[in-house]
Amino acid sequence: MSGSGLNRRGWCGLALATLIVITSLTPQFRSAVTFPTSLKLPVGERHFLRLNLPLPASVRLRKGTSLKLNNHWLTAKPAEINLTGPLTLESNRPGQSEMEFLLFGIPWKRVIVEAQVPKKVIPGGHAIGVLLTSRGLIVVGHDALSRVAGRVRSPGWEAGIAVGDLLLEADGNQLVTVGDLAQAVDKAGREGRNLTLKLKRGSEIHEVQVRPVLTAGNRYRIGLFVRDGANGVGTLSFYDPATGCYGALGHIITDPDTGTPLTIREGSIVKAFISSITAGMRGRPGEKIGVFQPEESAWGNISANTEFGIFGQLNAPLSNPYFPEAIPVALVSEVHPGPAEMYTVLERDRIERFQVEIERVNNQVTPSDKGLILRITDPVLLRKSGGIIQGMSGSPIIQDGKLAGIVTHVFVNDPSRGFGVLAEWMLEKSLVVSRGTVSVPYFFASTDVSTI
Repeated sequence: MSGSGLNRRGWCGLALATLIVITSLTPQFRSAVTFPTSLKLPVGERHFLRLNLPLPASVRLRKGTSLKLNNHWLTAKPAEINLTGPLTLESNRPGQSEMEFLLFGIPWKRVIVEAQVPKKVIPGGHAIGVLLTSRGLIVVGHDALSRVAGRVRSPGWEAGIAVGDLLLEADGNQLVTVGDLAQAVDKAGREGRNLTLKLKRGSEIHEVQVRPVLTAGNRYRIGLFVRDGANGVGTLSFYDPATGCYGALGHIITDPDTGTPLTIREGSIVKAFISSITAGMRGRPGEKIGVFQPEESAWGNISANTEFGIFGQLNAPLSNPYFPEAIPVALVSEVHPGPAEMYTVLERDRIERFQVEIERVNNQVTPSDKGLILRITDPVLLRKSGGIIQGMSGSPIIQDGKLAGIVTHVFVNDPSRGFGVLAEWMLEKSLVVSRGTVSVPYFFASTDVSTI
């Protein structure tokens, strides 16, 4: 073959490769690649699909019934469609169907459609106090101790106990409070022997021997800073009348010093008054300052601390002045960029409504606590708080009359913006919790640290 022929083939290959690269960068190509293989559809409501592909296409029904595309019932016979404009999809009864798209008459993509009756909840927005007791004692630091002779030591550190460890037992006795550990340390010290501690590190259980040291004040210690729980202010997200279960916060509670998730022993939520707020600014998140209502009994229990927040049962049905009746929970496929409303408390226990903008909705095959990005647009809220502040986590976001998402995190460098979890994921987690206790191990105000 001549050199010119080789050159022509090389140039053709280069041109084809360039065309493929350019095509892959187009919105149409990205839309085609990210087009879902499964979606949920509210029964009796229209859902819009957007592909924007300028290609001849058709669609047919492979499984199921009662699926309508562009106002026409789908059958096994391919029907021509125009992919350059929006497609409307709807179903009149619950159930699963499968449709198949064809390009140039060639099967391209199958989509499983799950038609569901929308679940309904009462939106929250209420300020709550969260009281948690951990399952064991959390090691949050080491303390250097000194004998009378001046020798500095930390027996806990020397025994290999690390920050983040969870102390479960002392000499075979369960550790519930800091006082339990203090008594065990004192007893072992006065008897002149080692203290046996059982601890959990990650998923592993270890036993260590620690020799208490007599310090000033005739007190035996082992040189550890420990904590037995956490408490703080947050926001109730929703209440499910069908199960009596609530969801709050939208994110997992971790220990502020160690960053490890709190595995809870028991917990409760109580009503809270917001006494003041500290406005957020770039690089410094603001916060709500809350006062728990001591005259109020526990509002509900906490049975799970999960990646999507805390869950439990309320002692009485929830009421919301804005929502006298339950509203639908938006499916992931229904949430879209555009205006919405956020409900939260800034003063005492009065829920207020504020305007926000959902800027982006992430395409999620699996659940995530950062399913959407929102921006505060309400001038009143921006003036009072600077945007999203600590304590707003859990505030519900309503779009198109449905619970679309829950506020979870603030952008530290731009407090007017933050993340939210899609409400469908949080509700699904609450249903798991309501069927049985789930103890799945943000910055949260914590209980006092004690030194032992």
